Amino acid sequence: MKELITPCLWFDNQAKEAAALYCKIIPGAKIVMQSPIVTEIEIGGQHITLLDGGPMYRPNPSISLYYICETEAELDSIWEELSSGGFILMPLDKYPWSEKYGWVSDRFGISWQISLGTIAAVGQKITPFLMFVGDQYGRVEEAIQHYTSIFPDSATDGILRYSQNEQPDIEGKVKHAVITLGGQKFMLMESAHAHKFAFNEGVSLTIHCNTQQEIDHYWEKLTESGAESRCGWLKDKFGVSWQVIPTILGKLMTDPNKAGKAAQAFMQMRKFDIEQIIQATLQ
Repeated sequence: MKELITPCLWFDNQAKEAAALYCKIIPGAKIVMQSPIVTEIEIGGQHITLLDGGPMYRPNPSISLYYICETEAELDSIWEELSSGGFILMPLDKYPWSEKYGWVSDRFGISWQISLGTIAAVGQKITPFLMFVGDQYGRVEEAIQHYTSIFPDSATDGILRYSQNEQPDIEGKVKHAVITLGGQKFMLMESAHAHKFAFNEGVSLTIHCNTQQEIDHYWEKLTESGAESRCGWLKDKFGVSWQVIPTILGKLMTDPNKAGKAAQAFMQMRKFDIEQIIQATLQ
């Protein structure tokens, strides 16, 4: 069964190429669905959507994928491939939190943090990592409270704070946090350094809903002081992009007799209405 929340990566006609690369270099990774626009891969039992949305948005390090390697051989192999043609944000080295770690944006602009460690220490192989910078600096604790109040099976697992000698960061601000949302792990941090990026649609988080009640709940809570967009997309009050999607949509969009009618219906929507989409496919 698919997780409640899955990352969605935006590409400009490179989604299939990126999916092929990731499945080649990451042990056990596989393509589980592919259409002209959407490719879905599975890594360590977790699903990631690769969307060919065009040149409108570009991913950046504000949301990265924190990937745990349990052997140095796996880490070195993946790092070599991801860094080829990419940009290194933090070189592969020993750090206080890991014997071997590096941060890289690959050739497609997708940001990865590769760390030697154990899956048991975090609970999952790959974890979305949200970085609050610029105008969002100092809002991680507010975000934690907001998100954990919205999703079921949620908790704050741990918060590490900056000390007084870590300028320009402010003592007490969040250096690293791990939270659980819907039974899944997420990492957050805030940085006062001058970063030339911010949250955008290049990497979004998709919520898979079984009922209209779930769609209504997440849409209402996440658009609070945020902004609605089209086709189930929204931005929350921190600028993070979300997609609130009915699970039945996948079945409808793979039915050649219903896909066109379903798409015509939901393209007119902001928040998805399951009943209206189903009725449109029956006409």
